[in-house]
Amino acid sequence: MTSSPPSAHGPDARPEGLQDFVLRRLSRDIVSGELPPGARLSPARLAEQLGVSHIPVREALVALEEIGHVRRVPRIGFFVAELSLEDLEDIYHWRQVLEDEAHRLAIPLLTESDLQQMRDLNRDMAKAVRESGQTFLALNQRFHFIPFERSGSERLVRFLTRLWHNSSRYQNAMAYVKVPRSLAQDHHREIMRAFEARDVERVNDWMDRHRRITLEKTRELHDRGKDPHS
Repeated sequence: MTSSPPSAHGPDARPEGLQDFVLRRLSRDIVSGELPPGARLSPARLAEQLGVSHIPVREALVALEEIGHVRRVPRIGFFVAELSLEDLEDIYHWRQVLEDEAHRLAIPLLTESDLQQMRDLNRDMAKAVRESGQTFLALNQRFHFIPFERSGSERLVRFLTRLWHNSSRYQNAMAYVKVPRSLAQDHHREIMRAFEARDVERVNDWMDRHRRITLEKTRELHDRGKDPHS
């Protein structure tokens, strides 16, 4: 994390709430790996770096603890939560349960406009595969949340948003998992065809294969005794 505070303009411009600003910055740096697993998070140092008081920093750290990005050790302090196979499997289990239900609700309600947006995003992802991992992941999330949001349940979308936010740390660590994005994009083409056919079971079947890519590769590293953070 850089020591200079952000400018008043651009993507790091401060919103009205300082806690929101700090939360967004810390979340971005944790997800990207700039703040690595196990890193100690000093409220005083972060407050100085971000140009704010320690109060919004502590509030942001507590919020990040609630979503699993930060762990607090009593009488010692805050740390970036470690990545683990068990955590990833738990996240993906609940993603499957909720995503399957979201698709059952949403697919009959998808409009032609929804499908066209998904086609456009799928095309953009194909271009981003070899250019930018961050761009690919952002497009990927936008693609999947079109049907999630069409489900009509704000609570379901909130749960899925949190799970995707938790899994984003692992998606940004795809380098250690060694999953070719081209393979993920091959799956996306099949997923798009299933959405166009409005075939709920086929969508969910391909999504299950899609999620298992990361899980299987992570398990392989774990079974070989390799540190997924190295």
